[in-house]
Amino acid sequence: MTSTLLLRRVAPFDYERRHAVARWQRDGHPVRLGQPSPQTRYITFWAQGGHGLWQGMVGAREWLQTVCLQWSQWLHQEDADQEILALFSAVSRPVEIAPDLLDYQRLFGFGLIPGESLQGVCLPCISTPQSELWVMEGPSQRKPPPRPLQSWSQAVSQVLRIVLGSSELDRLPHRQLAKGDVLVIAEQTRQLFMADRCVGQFTFVKEGLHMQLTPPDNPSPSVPGVLSELPVKLEFVLGEVTLSMAQLNEFIERQVLPLESTAASNVEVRAGGKCIAVGELVQLGDRLGVELREVGRGIGNE
Repeated sequence: MTSTLLLRRVAPFDYERRHAVARWQRDGHPVRLGQPSPQTRYITFWAQGGHGLWQGMVGAREWLQTVCLQWSQWLHQEDADQEILALFSAVSRPVEIAPDLLDYQRLFGFGLIPGESLQGVCLPCISTPQSELWVMEGPSQRKPPPRPLQSWSQAVSQVLRIVLGSSELDRLPHRQLAKGDVLVIAEQTRQLFMADRCVGQFTFVKEGLHMQLTPPDNPSPSVPGVLSELPVKLEFVLGEVTLSMAQLNEFIERQVLPLESTAASNVEVRAGGKCIAVGELVQLGDRLGVELREVGRGIGNE
């Protein structure tokens, strides 16, 4: 399919940057996607923090003008950037960032880079009290915290499997099973499973089953418990064609099945048989992906 279907290519690095900016903006942080100025020399650095390893940069003279105005005479010197770099690396926290956006315990790997070498590159830009902070490489180990369920996702169904227990095969009767046989449940676990994960246990009460859900590892009052972290299997549907049994019977090897010309632009993303999003089929690096255009479509309208 990829050899004949012409797909729009999405660069993985560009996608990751756009996705990071969108996520930070949803959380209310002043972040934008922009291009560094070619007339500016930037201080680059590596940062190590709770979100992992990341690389950033700030405008050298912009930072000095905001933080150390008493040394503003350096701003008019041709070779001042090295002195500004030395000052930046000597300050314990040269840039203040919201800890839930990016954090760092230490900075290292300082350097200088001309803005003209970044022409055409779009980077996330974070407004800080000191200067604009450009994120050159995002956190390598960042794991975003679980989010509350979106309204459309609350309608996606999951199968709850109520397991009484188990028995090992060697404890079962060796003869052929027959009507009236009783199989003993050797180990009564009384566990609840969703998406192949144990989410809790149950006990028998007069009214039915009393369920006790397993709390998440890092409980948060803003997150609705362990169920919000369960995986959901997604299905990507390129199209649907209604065929008769006679037509199916006539299928032959290498036969071409025609698709609508707009099929690649209207791929449905389904969960539990329901359409939850619609997007465009794209080439993301060496993999196929669907860039979402609509989210929540079809939920609650059936």
